[in-house]
Amino acid sequence: MILLMVLILLFIFRRQNWSMKKIPSSNGMGGYSLIYADQKQNGKKDEGFGKLLYSAEYELQGKPDYIYKKRFGKGIVPVELKSGSIGESSLPHRGDLLQLGAYFLILEDVYKVRPKFGRLAYQDYIFVVKNTRSLRKEVMKTTKEMREMLLYGVGKANPSFATCRYCICNGTVCKYSETEIIGGKANGASGGEE
Repeated sequence: MILLMVLILLFIFRRQNWSMKKIPSSNGMGGYSLIYADQKQNGKKDEGFGKLLYSAEYELQGKPDYIYKKRFGKGIVPVELKSGSIGESSLPHRGDLLQLGAYFLILEDVYKVRPKFGRLAYQDYIFVVKNTRSLRKEVMKTTKEMREMLLYGVGKANPSFATCRYCICNGTVCKYSETEIIGGKANGASGGEE
């Protein structure tokens, strides 16, 4: 019985690792052709380059940095470039992962092809992220929460020096202004909760 439980836990742990792979940074997309970029590309006359992609089904819109299509087949791959480095972290930033997950949903609706995977490219590493059911559910849950926050004006803030210092709302409409954030926590809050 204990051996069975250990095997199940190992399977669950390994399964989570199968949905993402961290590789050294490179810009190769062998076997794929560029079909979209968020900005017009030199020499490309396609009207679609640089346009905002909209999914009516999921009520999402966005502009992935690049979309590649398999030269032989229907597969498409969104690629999102990030200006920072990821260092030794074994996972991408959560917001970046959710952004790529949102692009999975948008592309499925716009191109009528479900991407099998996408890439999050940091300066030092690239994460190859599978389009899993759990990622899709997390994106839909998060977007639902965001819509409810906009509709009802209710939500939980997670203020910190790292997340608030470059925010456009810092020192303006947000009650967590730069002067209230001390040592990575909001004044009077433990771990960012009131």
